[in-house]
Amino acid sequence: MAKLTIEDKIKIIQLYNEGYGCDIIARKIGIVSSRVKEIKKQYDLYGDIVLNVSHTNRKFTPELKMELINRVFCGESKSSIAAKYMISPGQLSNWVKKYQELGYNGLINKPKGRPKIMKPETKNITPTSEDEKDKRIRELEERNAQLEMENDLLKKLKALVQQRTQPQDKKK
Repeated sequence: MAKLTIEDKIKIIQLYNEGYGCDIIARKIGIVSSRVKEIKKQYDLYGDIVLNVSHTNRKFTPELKMELINRVFCGESKSSIAAKYMISPGQLSNWVKKYQELGYNGLINKPKGRPKIMKPETKNITPTSEDEKDKRIRELEERNAQLEMENDLLKKLKALVQQRTQPQDKKK
């Protein structure tokens, strides 16, 4: 799919306001109709700012990704969440998939590119065993906090799922 220019987005909005349907606009521009609907939805929510927003190189924190994933798990549609945060529904689906496969760690942005080569130190200082222990303790405390957060999120999700299923049981 080709990247849309600002002019393309303006043309989509103009054609839509003139009464053309999403399928016709999509054929004229050369994109899928779901992309036309997405642009129109974002335009309705945010106005002209959508036309100028660059969607490349935007970084999202793992916490925000987790919040959006929880909203998906609670039943909110991916397209509405994506429109509110000006991301593609496909990106949101990728985050959900990564979370399901790798957990919270799958949401952390990994550095891109070749790793830097470490220069040899001029002083040969080896950390004492106390320094190593302190470092290990800090790592374990961070991991523990992360797991506790995941457990809390899963408990909340389970409670929401149970709330949804209980009213259905009463109707039967």
